[in-house]
Amino acid sequence: MIIPQMLTLSRIIFAPVFSYLFIYSFKSENPALLLWLSVAMLTLVEISDALDGFFARKLKQVSDFGKLFDPMADSLSRLTVFLGFLVAGIIPLWMFLIFLYRDIFVSGLRMRCLMKGMVVSARVSGKLKAIIQAIAGFGVTGLHLVDYYQPGMVPETITGNPPGYYFVLVAAIFTAGSFLDYYYGNRHVWGDKDEHTSA
Repeated sequence: MIIPQMLTLSRIIFAPVFSYLFIYSFKSENPALLLWLSVAMLTLVEISDALDGFFARKLKQVSDFGKLFDPMADSLSRLTVFLGFLVAGIIPLWMFLIFLYRDIFVSGLRMRCLMKGMVVSARVSGKLKAIIQAIAGFGVTGLHLVDYYQPGMVPETITGNPPGYYFVLVAAIFTAGSFLDYYYGNRHVWGDKDEHTSA
């Protein structure tokens, strides 16, 4: 298996480990260790996301596998992170569904374009969404580390919600905006005619 493929698949492994460690940290006698391991797993997820495309181009190993599974691995890994936050009670179900439905829509869009012999070009909103989601993941985990080392510094709730809620709320808003951008930017794809308009 070539390096870019290994990096892509690694995200699907690291993300569930992150969620498990993060959720279990609330029940552990040594939460700091699990939280630091969670940070390590999240860092590996983001590093693999940054490097798989780089190595694919550098080593001239761009493949159909990468084109298909790289965005899928991105979606699965970040959804798994937010699922961990949902299970931990940090975010509500509706917020998680924004991430889920946006990714399902974009996956469907890619399949539709594939059927028409077209390619969905990466949009600025998608890249920005990915950055904000990564920040949200580190932000939530970091808050719990600060709370462990400096008890009382992080309030239990802010206007009735855990502080981490607001990190993810910002990510959810950008994700919803990305959904609208992809929808309107590619609305020609859903027509009956094969219009080769730029995505």
